[in-house]
Amino acid sequence: MNNFMRCASLTLTLLLLTGLTACSTKVIVPPVTMDAAKLQLNGKFVWFDLFTTDMTTAQNFYDRVFDWDFERANEGNAQVKNIMHQGQFVGNMIGRNSTSGDSQWLSYMSVADTDHAFDAALSAGATGYTPPKEMPNRGRIAVVIDPQKAPVALLHSPVGDPPDAKPRANGWIGAELWTNEVDEAVAFYTRLGGYTSEDVAVHDKVQYKLLLTDDRPRAGVVSIPWKDVDPQWVPYVAVENIKATVELIRANGGRILIEPQMDVRSGRVALFADPTGAVLGIQEMEPEED
Repeated sequence: MNNFMRCASLTLTLLLLTGLTACSTKVIVPPVTMDAAKLQLNGKFVWFDLFTTDMTTAQNFYDRVFDWDFERANEGNAQVKNIMHQGQFVGNMIGRNSTSGDSQWLSYMSVADTDHAFDAALSAGATGYTPPKEMPNRGRIAVVIDPQKAPVALLHSPVGDPPDAKPRANGWIGAELWTNEVDEAVAFYTRLGGYTSEDVAVHDKVQYKLLLTDDRPRAGVVSIPWKDVDPQWVPYVAVENIKATVELIRANGGRILIEPQMDVRSGRVALFADPTGAVLGIQEMEPEED
């Protein structure tokens, strides 16, 4: 259990530079939203990329578990695919050599000014990994490694952010930071995303804080209750039935890391690793009110 979230090597984020940004004239990546309403929702996690050591295995897994579709970003680069759900872009899958590190999801936080957020992160103790760069359609991006070594991408989209909406089954809910120092992490990310925070009681063994902007929840920060587990951001997917999804994950080669437990959010959440090792969370959607 205590090794399940060991963070991939930092060469993961180098792929943003060498696999996407450097090939921006060849690889066509979609914008974070097709709405184009130019909404600026600071602190919202608006995009997620999967860096994987086995694209075929990962594609088959997510297709069967979440009914996600995959299409090549263009005919010239088979190592980058767009991830779609119900006709909407939800992420990219980028192939990586297994000798470069493990599979991992990278989460993108919306910021009003990428350069300013990048500089603020560095002044607060982060390491700059990918300096601010323009990526056609996607916007201005940067990657930092926070003071506890969790990578996060900073993004300002030219078309704006996806509007707030009720979660859809098999769509993104947001992201959660697993960290060793919750208060320090909250202070760090507040500088980047302008958050306010609230304490939330989720389990007697962990500390949990909710990050909000404009009184809307944007992310969670939770203390790691095990030794030898490296901090990282974990994206969450909404599901209709947590038990059925857990069985689908197992049946298709995934590994359940944290089972649904009645003393944690009434048994409505779980964490798993896909067959290539990338970690995701799932949360059962609230039932419809009569």
